Amino acid sequence: MEGKKLPTLALALTMLLMLCSMASPALACPSNGSGCKACILDRMKYGCPSCVPLIRCMARCLWGGTSRSKCISLCDCNGGKPRLSDCKKCMSRCKCSCVA
Repeated sequence: MEGKKLPTLALALTMLLMLCSMASPALACPSNGSGCKACILDRMKYGCPSCVPLIRCMARCLWGGTSRSKCISLCDCNGGKPRLSDCKKCMSRCKCSCVA
């Protein structure tokens, strides 16, 4: 009976150790959002420079109290390039840095 319990216990402890050692994706993100500003500035300067006017338009519009849907129709330039969705994809690399 003791011989059968030992492998089962060892297997359970091994599984528990494996689960504890796997890092959650949320743990990879800094908790204080310290890299958020730097990431956004870097993406606007090097990664997505064509998105800067669109992002500024959305920021001014939203901070001015206009609804999101109105800001999208105002700033998205009727299908011009880049589109708001393109800029969202480009800026999404900062998502982890900006988790708050």
